[in-house]
Amino acid sequence: MDYDVLIRGGLIVDGSGKPAYHGDVALRDGKIAYAGPSGKIAGQDNARVIPAEGLVVCPGLIDAHCHTDMYAKDCPDAEGKIMQGVTTDVCGLCGDSPAPIGRENLEEYVKRKEYRLPDASPIRPCSFAEYRDRMNRSGNTTNMALFVGNANLRVCGVGYENRAASPGELDRMKGMLRESMEAGAYGLSTGLTYVPSMFASREELTALSRVIAPFGGIYNSHMRDEADRVRESIQEVIAIARDSGCRGHISHLKASGAANHGKSEMCLELIHRAVDQGVDITFDVYPYTAGSCGLRTLLPPEILELGLEDDYEAMKNPQILGRIRGRLGEADWDNMLKNFGSGNIVVSAADKNTRYEGKSIREIGESLGVDDAEAVIKVLGDTGANAGIVYHALCEEDLRRFMKDPLCTIGTDAFARSYTGPTAAGKPHPRNYGGFARMIRKYLLDERLLPLEAGIRKMTSLPAEHFGIAGRGLLKSGYEADVMIFDPEKIRETGTFERPAVQPEGIVWVFISGEAAVERGVFRPVRRGRVLGSPVFR
Repeated sequence: MDYDVLIRGGLIVDGSGKPAYHGDVALRDGKIAYAGPSGKIAGQDNARVIPAEGLVVCPGLIDAHCHTDMYAKDCPDAEGKIMQGVTTDVCGLCGDSPAPIGRENLEEYVKRKEYRLPDASPIRPCSFAEYRDRMNRSGNTTNMALFVGNANLRVCGVGYENRAASPGELDRMKGMLRESMEAGAYGLSTGLTYVPSMFASREELTALSRVIAPFGGIYNSHMRDEADRVRESIQEVIAIARDSGCRGHISHLKASGAANHGKSEMCLELIHRAVDQGVDITFDVYPYTAGSCGLRTLLPPEILELGLEDDYEAMKNPQILGRIRGRLGEADWDNMLKNFGSGNIVVSAADKNTRYEGKSIREIGESLGVDDAEAVIKVLGDTGANAGIVYHALCEEDLRRFMKDPLCTIGTDAFARSYTGPTAAGKPHPRNYGGFARMIRKYLLDERLLPLEAGIRKMTSLPAEHFGIAGRGLLKSGYEADVMIFDPEKIRETGTFERPAVQPEGIVWVFISGEAAVERGVFRPVRRGRVLGSPVFR
């Protein structure tokens, strides 16, 4: 049999978790034709032979949690993802997906997104099927397994009001969700710390989750609180999965803020008790003790409900500002400023006002002579509420405990970014460029938190199994030829929080459907990725 590519003599980590071995991998017609011991394949005159002695050969990585879809039209090459070895992205998460999007409230939907690329491609109304077909015609570098955001459904069904959906509105949301599942969506996602996702009740989310259950869909939740009320938030996810009959998944599980460090044991106990009782629950983490989101998330929910976050004059009204100040001292909501401290929250992107970038809320307030509340509304006002933050609030001990758990997969929470241009502007979280290189170097090779084989499984076959991504995640005959080759001596993250947009070292080759997207450490623009269909759709 003739092969297109023959990878010879590498250390094969096949994604299954089984012990690594030295062997060969052959690719043909976009599929893996052979993966096994060396010496089984005769000379191949027509094959492209890649010597892999001293290198690790593994499946292309599956990012269990990211937002590649949000910038896919503006950065279809997604160099920052490919150069980490990622070939498939699980996205449409945190309640926000590229489809379905209706005409209702479209202008407000665009305005109130957490962070928007300056001069981004326009957002147009489309169904899930229309988005899938359009992306598959235009091409994307990584594959995408897409969820439907409950914010999208709420915008079309209810708008931005903080109230329960009427029976008619709920029926409309159910219909949109059912249509999307029939078109290949993997499930429903929530971002319950963001507007308008946060306005959905447990009852509403359970009703929607009953729609996805017959499709094998997953309720994938960015929970209501990842700090003081993390217990209650996990219990809500478990209850929704149990009562709807669908599978559940917790996005970027964490116990944020110094007062909550050490709660990982409690979190895992809740999850495993539910699993023992028959509820299908899994979770993911990213390999950092810092997270990132939009600056507007620092405001209390009732201010976000009013939609004032880009109106500095309105927010500095003594009555409104006094209300914000008072609420920033209270603990009955997911209050990031109170939980993390203003010195640990850094502005990472500030549209047209780069002077704020790299400075903490405390530093900005001190430079302006104002308190934390006024510093936040000043930056929001100066950027049209288009600003991002990085917050340092997690605990290494908790992170390691989560990573080692058998239910845990690894994600980046990253966007599709390049190394230059608008998607690289500011100081975005370095996970956008080096998350998986960090995971492999720091936690697998240096600290040996897990055996290499077990760690690679958490980034390949385990997310494929959790989410139902067929034909990917293993080096196995007949599987898609998504392959990563890295140098275990050299692989490392090189970006920092100050200078994030830097290519990691040690990623030597990446193949997507048999075509090299990284060749000898150099990015090659290929568009072999597509929007994947869920198991039911296929």
